[in-house]
Amino acid sequence: MKKNLMSGLIMALVFINVVLSAVIMMTLVPSAKQSNKLIQEVCNAIELELNSGKVYNVSSIPIDQTDVISLTGDSEGTFTLKGTDADGKRHYVVTEVSITLNKADDDYEEMSLLIPGREKLLKEIVSNTFLKYTLDEVTTTEGQESVRDDMLFEMQDLFDSDFIVAVNFSSTNYQ
Repeated sequence: MKKNLMSGLIMALVFINVVLSAVIMMTLVPSAKQSNKLIQEVCNAIELELNSGKVYNVSSIPIDQTDVISLTGDSEGTFTLKGTDADGKRHYVVTEVSITLNKADDDYEEMSLLIPGREKLLKEIVSNTFLKYTLDEVTTTEGQESVRDDMLFEMQDLFDSDFIVAVNFSSTNYQ
């Protein structure tokens, strides 16, 4: 009789333990998720604050504080795109590429003098970036923005400065 009573008591304690564990899980997991979400938002805000000097909205810079330099000269440049179509034909983009510089940036005076000697490097960045995208990708607005952003990031990385604020395409044709 004692063994049955002890077994019953142990079984009741196990059941109570399972119920309490379930209650704890139901109360702690949602609050932990909310805490993680809050922590993630704070981390994102801090990272944006740390990198806020690296990103410009070109439309917020007055036009008299910008300088535009053409990388393809007076003519258009032809750049190869990634992949081939079903017929095995390569695709190309023919466009004029220029960069917009922020004259108000602290590095402008020093770095803008380096651009004429590094135009080939900048053209290589343009060419290599186009090679990462297919014709379908670059013909969309989102794809063009992605191409521009990739080029801008690499150019800023090349000069280790953010005085270059935009990459521009004009007279763009796809083949």
